[in-house]
Amino acid sequence: MSSSDPDSTFDAAPLFHLFWDNSTLNPSRAQVMHERIAHDAARPYQPPRPLHAAAGVALPAPCAERNTAWLQRRSARAFGSAPWTLDAVAHLLAPLRTREAAGLCDAATQTRLLPSGGGKYPVQAYVALCRVDGPPDLQNNLAWYDPARHALTPVAPCPDWPTLAKTLGVDWAVAPAFVVLLVAEGAGTLAKYGERGGRFLLIEAGVHLGTLGYQAAEAGWAGSAIASFDDDAVLALLGLSAPRHLAMLAYACGPAA
Repeated sequence: MSSSDPDSTFDAAPLFHLFWDNSTLNPSRAQVMHERIAHDAARPYQPPRPLHAAAGVALPAPCAERNTAWLQRRSARAFGSAPWTLDAVAHLLAPLRTREAAGLCDAATQTRLLPSGGGKYPVQAYVALCRVDGPPDLQNNLAWYDPARHALTPVAPCPDWPTLAKTLGVDWAVAPAFVVLLVAEGAGTLAKYGERGGRFLLIEAGVHLGTLGYQAAEAGWAGSAIASFDDDAVLALLGLSAPRHLAMLAYACGPAA
């Protein structure tokens, strides 16, 4: 099969395919996961203790100015009801741009501000604009983020919040202003790196998540990662499907309650 054939996505990494299939959520698997989470919450837990003795050499204190955003970072799932503007969306997504879109001179390579294994850039961002004031073409829509133009392209209507919340597997009463949906098209990464490429897909999704969280904290907004979504249902909202596309992560953001 050619690498452009969606069925060939996992040809180079069949074991990662097995892992991915077994970690995909659907309604029945989500119920099992919720039960496991509830069981875990009832047990006492402490992070693993280090194998080494307590550190004896103190490091210099971090720069206070550069440390502010990290001190503010929290996973917050309660949002204010005020709508947001496109300026806020632009701020959150800005680090996902290509270097050319950021005003740097890399037009020939189209490299981005965030790193990617082998320069494959498998992770794409979509945005569910739940409560964002903006042009009619974007309000209450799902949109693809174009990193080369720092722009949004509408792809489908955004479901109402109760419907979207069910797809995402959350029970929040108030909708966030918007939800970033991270989707990977991993064939290029897996073809180059084989099974190891599966780790790179997960790492890149994590880099995106950390970046979004930092942007939100820097602006004093509420935000939270979401990993309880129905994989196939998220892809279907965007007109995508597995195995060519993989629903990696979601990040909800909005004004703090």
